[in-house]
Amino acid sequence: MAVTQPDAAALLGALLASQDDLLLVVQRGEITHASAAAGRLLGGAAAPGGDAASLFHESSREKLAAALAHEAPATWELQVCREHGGQEAVTFLVVPAADGSRVLLGRAFLWDEARRREATAIALTSELANLTRELATKGAELEAARAGLEELGRQREDFMSIVSHDLKSSLNAIRLQAALLQQAQSDPTPAQRATIAGRLLRNVDRMTALISDILDAALADAGELRIAARRLSMEDVVAEVVDTIAPIAAEAGVQIRSAAAGAALVRGDGRRVYQVLVNLVENAIRHTPPGTDVLIEIELAAGDGCVRCAVEDAGPGVAPEERAAVFERFRRQGGRAGRAGLGLHIAQRIVALHGGSIWVEAGARGGARFVFELPSPGDADGSADAAAGTGAR
Repeated sequence: MAVTQPDAAALLGALLASQDDLLLVVQRGEITHASAAAGRLLGGAAAPGGDAASLFHESSREKLAAALAHEAPATWELQVCREHGGQEAVTFLVVPAADGSRVLLGRAFLWDEARRREATAIALTSELANLTRELATKGAELEAARAGLEELGRQREDFMSIVSHDLKSSLNAIRLQAALLQQAQSDPTPAQRATIAGRLLRNVDRMTALISDILDAALADAGELRIAARRLSMEDVVAEVVDTIAPIAAEAGVQIRSAAAGAALVRGDGRRVYQVLVNLVENAIRHTPPGTDVLIEIELAAGDGCVRCAVEDAGPGVAPEERAAVFERFRRQGGRAGRAGLGLHIAQRIVALHGGSIWVEAGARGGARFVFELPSPGDADGSADAAAGTGAR
């Protein structure tokens, strides 16, 4: 099929307008025509009137000269200089024209496409890396959540077992005393009646305290545990706790001693501070061998305006690596069985609500020494509260 001059002109116009076809028409080393793709990729140097050799890297200029001098159509691989730096290898079809010019036709689309694919690959790789990291993070979070749920399930089972055991122990003790009364051949003497009544009341108190601990732990975990702070004498709190705990200590064969270094006033909720000290003393009794004692000490902490109260037992103590864990819920550290492992946890939460701190350390006798600090009352606190007692019950 013969190609007419109008067809050739139309083809040249289409190539010059192309965004993909790299077309240069060179006459005696000077650019006479350049396609839109040439201007976009090679910059202003590809404009008509420019030096064709300037578009090519030095390493290709000798080959360019040979291509422009060649008298027959042929393909040549030449290194072009891109507008924004760098060079690219482009295969040109070089065709001699009737007027002596040379038509250089290359495919710019291929190197742009390679760049686009490379950029896309880099973006996809980066996105994949981000997704991988995110999946790893989510996986770790899910694993932690699963482990947490398993731990909660284990704690719930332990809790139910402990509560059931403690309640059953108290109920069995009550049942035993009731059976003794029922099976008695004669009326008990006043002394026997007092002994049985005391045992019944102590077991009822233990069950009541266990239920109170459960409710207080739930309130603390929900952020609903409240205090009503006022000026308070720690000596009065200690005296009331010793009076309350004395029968329990006597039953365990343990003596309670107390010592105070001067007046010790704090700003606190009398009922809650009493609860903290009761929990610590009961815990100390459970870990103290019969025939020994539990020591309660009160002192002013030097320099920080706090009152420090310590409860020390004569038991085996708490290993340093286990000291932080003793305040966890449902944690029970050997010794005689106590309530559902909530006492120390509740004590820690109450002390924190007062703005104080609590910890356990080694005692002078090798046992555990639980210490808590409460802030002293400010000058603005009235003295009327101090005369009102602890209000612990």
